[in-house]
Amino acid sequence: MKINQLLFLFFLGNLIFAQSPNISYSTPNSFEINQAITPFFPVNSGGSVPLEPIVSTFAGTGIIGSTDGNGNTSQFNLPTVVVFDNEENLIVVDRSNHKIRKITPSGIVSTLAGTGAIGSTNGAALSATFRYPDGAIVDSNGNIFITDQSNHTIRKIDENGIVSTFAGDGLAGYLDGNGIATKFRYPAAMAIDENDNLFIADWGNHCIRKITPLGVVSTYAGIGGNSGNIDGNTSVAKFNGPTGLCFDNNGNLYVADYSNYKIRKVDTSGNVSTFCGSDVAGNIDGDAFTARFNKPAVITFDGIDTFYVTDDSNHNVRKVDLLGNVSTFAGIGVNGATDGLASTSSFKSLTGIVAKNKDELFIADYGNHKIRKITKYHYSISPSLPTGLTFNETTGEISGTPTQLSAMTDYTVTATNEFGTSSTIVSIEVATLSTSSFQQKAFRVYPNPFENDIVLEFKHEIPNKVVFYNSLGQKIVEVKPTDLSTTIDFKNCSSGVYFVKLNFDSKIETLHLIKK
Repeated sequence: MKINQLLFLFFLGNLIFAQSPNISYSTPNSFEINQAITPFFPVNSGGSVPLEPIVSTFAGTGIIGSTDGNGNTSQFNLPTVVVFDNEENLIVVDRSNHKIRKITPSGIVSTLAGTGAIGSTNGAALSATFRYPDGAIVDSNGNIFITDQSNHTIRKIDENGIVSTFAGDGLAGYLDGNGIATKFRYPAAMAIDENDNLFIADWGNHCIRKITPLGVVSTYAGIGGNSGNIDGNTSVAKFNGPTGLCFDNNGNLYVADYSNYKIRKVDTSGNVSTFCGSDVAGNIDGDAFTARFNKPAVITFDGIDTFYVTDDSNHNVRKVDLLGNVSTFAGIGVNGATDGLASTSSFKSLTGIVAKNKDELFIADYGNHKIRKITKYHYSISPSLPTGLTFNETTGEISGTPTQLSAMTDYTVTATNEFGTSSTIVSIEVATLSTSSFQQKAFRVYPNPFENDIVLEFKHEIPNKVVFYNSLGQKIVEVKPTDLSTTIDFKNCSSGVYFVKLNFDSKIETLHLIKK
């Protein structure tokens, strides 16, 4: 009996924990302009919103193999780079399987190209062969380009699933020119600009190469075949085994300079500078000049204001702001395969990284033979609050001093966690009320959204009547409150949107509610 009770409590505890949020705010809210408000928070009767990002395994068992299928049964062999195609499928360069894999948004893994044998055969995708491919990028037409590293070529998989050699003659070397008359030396990850020009981190040549859509190859930055650690014009700058590239929103190119332990920046004027990191390997957070990396592998940009770097030999993910300030985003710095909170998670020689949006990152966890995912869960609000009020995405707190008049407006607040989302309405106005008048007219209606009962609370003034209407404008309930607090039973009403009109002597207030 005791064992059954313990099992029941364990099940109940997990059931309570594995819930989406269920949030509500006191609403409506009337604030006086230029007066600091008392900060207020949502009430959450559901699952909590994590205070830090969550790491999970998106695909791969962690055992070497090449099995397709569901994410949790699929297998990889030292995956190096991940990138999204134009239909939000995740393209995975499965290096030591000599294949290109695809993962659908729902987590189904399939082989996109490659037989698994080593070779350089072109043709139909599933008959083609690769030799330790490393990088991938997708152009605006849906063509997928692969750095076939140990073949020293750039391969192309077109929309019809045909593999061809786009650039490189297959022999290691350094030569600019046209298409297959050029040479590369162990090309690594790539980036692409808005004109579909490819940029390749030519690892063995210690430089950045550029390929136009017509296949014209040139050296964009660095001196081919010469390693070094020199900033300056692109024609004199030197790199040391660059492995990863990405663009910001202004067309500047960022380089993961692997063996210089730095992130370099190539601006649109052709100047190379050190963005962050020092000449010495380490695992130090801080400003651009004091931060240290240990073989930064690949860099990605979230499209807004943040870069993320896979710090290969530190086994973690670093975060870099637009000023070059570096912090540890996920990973404890020791190799492992632990999911969970970012601060306690672990990786093993992670390489590729791509930002799907500002809240989701996907990682090629090279040494663990897995694809990992990092998700930032938080609160969000729409539209933006009146000027002077601030919204805390971590806690849902609303605070500040409103500095601009604003009519009563409904704001939708959404909270997310691993198990789902919850949205609620909070109504806010900013007016020129005196303190006494404000207090007299203040009221609130809660919860919103609600399930069965709705509560009306008034500070001093009680309305003559309160009328509820459905979304068609039909009167559903009418009450005449006699107390400062009134509870209305709505359990027999269907789910949906309702409008409530409060008739005070001094004014009429209208707001809308949501019944779950």
